[in-house]
Amino acid sequence: MFSVLNFDGGNAYEQIIEATENFSEKYCIGAGGYVSVYVAKLSNGKNFAVKKINATENGRLINEQMFYREIEATMQIRHKNIVKVFGYCCTARDKFIVYEYMKGGNLLTALKSYRSASELDWKRRLCIAQDVAHALSYLHHDCSDPIVHRDVTTKNILLELEFRACLSDFGIAKILDADGSGHTRLAGTKGYLAPGKQNLLC
Repeated sequence: MFSVLNFDGGNAYEQIIEATENFSEKYCIGAGGYVSVYVAKLSNGKNFAVKKINATENGRLINEQMFYREIEATMQIRHKNIVKVFGYCCTARDKFIVYEYMKGGNLLTALKSYRSASELDWKRRLCIAQDVAHALSYLHHDCSDPIVHRDVTTKNILLELEFRACLSDFGIAKILDADGSGHTRLAGTKGYLAPGKQNLLC
């Protein structure tokens, strides 16, 4: 089954398979623990980022849980500083999520490059920090059920060419009860966890 906003599902699926040549490595723009990300240019001329679950036997159940958790968290989100989700595919063969394509890549890569890092003056860095703060405030206070991201790292902050920042990767996000209660297990990227008891809400 394929669900996607403003698209015919079956047609969009075929276009993504064709645009990535059945997820060829040459279209891969990133890879993580359980997913690979591809760029797909559809017939309307627009580029999309396609996050595909890796078909590994070890940890397959965990991978699928993270995939469904990301869908559950992101499909209810509409905020300018959170990467936009256009839809997802869930079949026995393929499981992927279609996101807006952020041309500036992630903040980690931008900071590692001398050229892009030099363009990130303190004013732009402050704007990026404010964009992320707006995204987190929205997740914590404005969603019908509060969402805790739990993995806010430079790798999960995506940039547009004008340095607009968007938060991405909700694979380990936690949806809390409507009153904001509920405990979570320790999760996130080493080095980015909050100290002490606060790490329960990282």
